Amino acid sequence: MVRKKRKQAQTRRKKARRFDMQIIKAAFKPVAMLSLLVLVGIAGWKGYQWLTLPTTLPIQHVELRGDLRRVDMDRLEQHVDAAVKGGFFSIDLEKVRSGLEALPWVYGASLRRIWPDRLIIEIEEQKPIAQWGEKGLLNRYGDVFEATLDQADQSLVRIQGEDGREEALISDFIEAERLLHPFGLRLVGLREDARRDQRLLLNNGIELALGRKNREERLVRFVSAYRRTLAPILARISVLDLRYANGFAVRWKKDGKAAKLTKTVNDRV
Repeated sequence: MVRKKRKQAQTRRKKARRFDMQIIKAAFKPVAMLSLLVLVGIAGWKGYQWLTLPTTLPIQHVELRGDLRRVDMDRLEQHVDAAVKGGFFSIDLEKVRSGLEALPWVYGASLRRIWPDRLIIEIEEQKPIAQWGEKGLLNRYGDVFEATLDQADQSLVRIQGEDGREEALISDFIEAERLLHPFGLRLVGLREDARRDQRLLLNNGIELALGRKNREERLVRFVSAYRRTLAPILARISVLDLRYANGFAVRWKKDGKAAKLTKTVNDRV
């Protein structure tokens, strides 16, 4: 009986020790995992700090690419030399890009790192298609940018209008050019007032008053009349007012007077 009780006591002590060990193990596991995570985090942070040091894999070679005709290359290279500071991983590409795009005649810039120490910079130059107002220039996307006008081609057309109308006026200009070009007529100017009343200026000095509505239809009517009757007398015309349903008015260069001409009269001119 005594022996039996002793065995039962020993069994209870063994179970208690096993239970204690299980508690210790259960408590140790999260502590060990947390410690491991902390060590990995510290190692990762130290590695990140090392990688982002300007002295770690410094950029040694910078290559500029792009068809650049108007960009001031000396100023561009000076900016690149000053801006490209740091290592392969630490260089702030967005800061360099935004700085480049702030330079005159630069439309866009893209940057690409090549392992282990090269940086390729591709520059897209602004391509003006028209002068905007008195000081600005327009690119083919309808964006206004400022640059010294004597740097631009002096044969650029001049477009004038309200701010925010750039894209629409470029579209109108292109459409008008499409209709006039086959007849040897070239646009040199487009002006739109606050009421969106448009006037075109041709390379022969003639002004076309298009108004606000049905401008394409009015240009088609002008082209039709030009083909039939206007070509021989074009040199005598100062202004053609196309804002009429069945014809147009002409201001002659001689006396500056205007006369309304219907289609029937046009055919006899």
